Amino acid sequence: MPPKSSKTLSFEQSMERLENISAALENPETGLEETISLVEEGLKLVKNGRALLENAELRIKMLENPQHGPDSGHRNEVSRKDEDDFSLI
Repeated sequence: MPPKSSKTLSFEQSMERLENISAALENPETGLEETISLVEEGLKLVKNGRALLENAELRIKMLENPQHGPDSGHRNEVSRKDEDDFSLI
């Protein structure tokens, strides 16, 4: 069965795949072409993972402050007090 596209993997699946890629890259028997392919795949997974995290953060901000949703015309910003109380990073 072919591997899933990085865009169809969950965040957890992406992290697991990145761990496998990291292990393969640490193996001295991994050839140059395979190394390049693994790095390319890893970069795609990282990019997709960041997008998933940004989307999750936006969803949480919208839950915290629903009047600032996408239809309100306001930017989705968390107040300074809220940032001190809760942070994803």
